[in-house]
Amino acid sequence: MQFAQLPLIYAAVPGSLIFFVVLGIVTFLIIITFTIYYLYKIISSQERRRFTGAEAIINSVGTASQRIDVNGSGFIAIDGVSWEVINTGSVTLEKYDTAIVTGRKGVVLLVKKYEQKK
Repeated sequence: MQFAQLPLIYAAVPGSLIFFVVLGIVTFLIIITFTIYYLYKIISSQERRRFTGAEAIINSVGTASQRIDVNGSGFIAIDGVSWEVINTGSVTLEKYDTAIVTGRKGVVLLVKKYEQKK
């Protein structure tokens, strides 16, 4: 009995098929892992709202650069930047008092004296 000779393409080294199957599975798992990771990052970044511009400064705390009467205007420094403000609180802000931004009116910020909770 004579066996037919297999074409050269099927005469692979024993075990090479297993190697390529394992390599394919590992590659697939790596691609799936990165895809899941990046989808997680994209979804989690959309959950929290980020503010930029004037909205980012609301609830920030700054230091009065001068005395600011009730409903008066003046300047406070927030993160080293001087802002024009209107004191909407019920207490006059003295120089170096701490103030919190409660809102804005155009480019002018609305502030009141910051009372630290104990």
